[in-house]
Amino acid sequence: MPSSHRKIASARANAAKSQGPATETGKQSSALNALAHGLTARTVVLFNESADQYQTQLHDYLDHFRPQTKPESDLVHQLAAAHWRLARYASVESGLLEHRMQEQEERLSRDYDDIPDNHRLAIAFDALSGSHSSLALLNRYQARLHHEYHRLLKMLTQMQLAQARTPKLPNEPNPASEHSVLAEVAPFAQLTNNQ
Repeated sequence: MPSSHRKIASARANAAKSQGPATETGKQSSALNALAHGLTARTVVLFNESADQYQTQLHDYLDHFRPQTKPESDLVHQLAAAHWRLARYASVESGLLEHRMQEQEERLSRDYDDIPDNHRLAIAFDALSGSHSSLALLNRYQARLHHEYHRLLKMLTQMQLAQARTPKLPNEPNPASEHSVLAEVAPFAQLTNNQ
């Protein structure tokens, strides 16, 4: 059902009054409004992660691959971002399992006299492993990103191999070869001019 003209005018008037976030924290928070969980976000470094560590990793990737073109550079940046997110997944997975083990600590201590740590982990994993669980969702994202990382790496490698195979054209003209071509064309040019 379409909005009335009065509602549209009211919404526009209210929007015009908005000043947006005033503090730096508010601006950062507002920039992440569309971010649900950070696993598929366009923002690479989240507020609780180290931007310096990400920049160090990015520079390591740039130093390793030494991109020569804009497309190569773009692929290296995407590769570094994918690697950063894969590390995030590992951290989230650890956090999920540790949190579940802590939640189950009291019950397991009550039910078992002595339970090995690997059994605690297995029980926590079992509790998180349903088809609609956070761990299942995390594993899907992780598999997708792992595939994306290797796809980017393959594209970059192929691009750099093709670049290495491309013969380099000389920057300086070769006077000997140019003169021989001009000598062959000159008589033909005179014939066409005489006609």
